[in-house]
Amino acid sequence: MLAEGHKPDLEVQAFELDYSWPLHNALTDALQGRGRASDLRAAWEEEIRHWPRGALHMRFSDNHDERRAIARFGEPAALAASALMFTLDGVPLIYNGMEAGDTTESGAPALFEKLPVFWPTAERRPEFPRFYRQMSALRKASDALRRGSLEWLRNSDEARVVTYLRRRNDEEVLIAINFSNRPFNGSIEIANGAAFTDITPDVGPPLPPDAPAPERARRARINALPTLFLDAWGYRIFHRGLK
Repeated sequence: MLAEGHKPDLEVQAFELDYSWPLHNALTDALQGRGRASDLRAAWEEEIRHWPRGALHMRFSDNHDERRAIARFGEPAALAASALMFTLDGVPLIYNGMEAGDTTESGAPALFEKLPVFWPTAERRPEFPRFYRQMSALRKASDALRRGSLEWLRNSDEARVVTYLRRRNDEEVLIAINFSNRPFNGSIEIANGAAFTDITPDVGPPLPPDAPAPERARRARINALPTLFLDAWGYRIFHRGLK
């Protein structure tokens, strides 16, 4: 059962899940230039200190209490926010047409009147359905993403970039997300980075068989860990087996 609040005692007495509002607020501030990416880690660590061990939190970037994520952050940053929601511990929320890139408002009057999702928006924003299909499949296939531990990793610009490792049994998933409008060209503190494989969703249009070599090179997945390049609002996801 989902609690409409964020208090430790709610998950002790009655509920299995709550809304992680402090992390959502830190995300909003980072994407809108009022806060640092490292504030996300601080909000997460505050939950770990005060909530029961194993408590679950709803991870969200969009809901009916605020303007839509695309309207607040812009399209690339909205996908960066969703990359965080899908790869943190907890339960990611796909809200009311996010998977189509819909921006239909869901506060008043939509709380009281029927305002349906405008599904044709997906034709204008095809990267959104591609992203959510691939991220859902990644999460479904990975025990580390669904149930694994989370370890924050140091990187060379923690004011703009978060890096963390999900681990369970025989697999690790490394996530890096740039929460700024400037590219990141830096490094992550990770041992044996060459053992990782890049599994970042490719949300671009499918390449035709006769695509020119420069275009193929631009879309190629190259792992140079511990060094890393991220576009503005970019994200990368890597996987390695431990056997």
